[in-house]
Amino acid sequence: NAIFTLRLQFTLRRGIIGKNSREDEKMELRYTVIDPTKNITLLVTTPVPRDVQPRVAAELLRREGDAEQVGFAEGLAAGNPRLQMMGGEFCGNATMSMAAWLHRDLPIGESRALTLPVSGASEPVSCRVTHLDGCFIGTVSMPLPERMETLSLPVCGVRQSLPVVFLPGICHVIVPADMIGRDRAEDTLRAWGDLLPGEAMGLLLLDESQTAFTPLVYVKPTDSCVWERGCGSGSAAIGAWLTSVRGTDQCISLRQPGGVIQVVTRTEDGAHLTTLTITGTVCLGKTQKATVRL
Repeated sequence: NAIFTLRLQFTLRRGIIGKNSREDEKMELRYTVIDPTKNITLLVTTPVPRDVQPRVAAELLRREGDAEQVGFAEGLAAGNPRLQMMGGEFCGNATMSMAAWLHRDLPIGESRALTLPVSGASEPVSCRVTHLDGCFIGTVSMPLPERMETLSLPVCGVRQSLPVVFLPGICHVIVPADMIGRDRAEDTLRAWGDLLPGEAMGLLLLDESQTAFTPLVYVKPTDSCVWERGCGSGSAAIGAWLTSVRGTDQCISLRQPGGVIQVVTRTEDGAHLTTLTITGTVCLGKTQKATVRL
């Protein structure tokens, strides 16, 4: 009995110590603050295990009040860069941001093309960046929509027929700007989380007459709901939807709270979408250090 008691005490103590050591574990990391059309993105360049990325992202968003999303640069040491977003979603602005960061030493006036594997996209994404004085111009060939549907979704207690664009890694619901106020949009989008697939979704308040929209994006793994000042995938979704509605190629400049993103689409016979690109500005900010508790 005495031996059993000693063994039990040792086992319990070891378990408690092990638990406490995990709770006290910390990680020192580096990240760069990047501004793609004011959609402030934190690009973490220190390797972070996938299973703790959502927690690390949530902590960084808490610390950096202006930040709207976090991406993790993987494979840098091996020379195989890949972008993993905080919730496993796809993001055009973050893709553009990492492309600019990878070519941060590019001489002013020069351009580079590259392909970049990105979470949520089944194939590497083609990008092109041009270094201007103080910023980059970036173009991303966006993954084409998997489908576009009109769905009946609840808005302020009333079912509304709304277009939904399903992009790889994220879906966007296009809502007329006068249908819902910002004060009720967040609860509405969270409620759609049980009705729509994927790890991320957006509610895009579109004023078509002004070629302008305001994006609200919800990422399930981090439970973050953010009014973004610029949304690359939202811009692509609206461009794809307008192409379908108007039945012709589009070249439009979509105004958002943080600036303008240009969308260009190409179709076969005015029907089948073959090309979908977004172009915007990217400004690289400071590189920061942080210690994050895991």
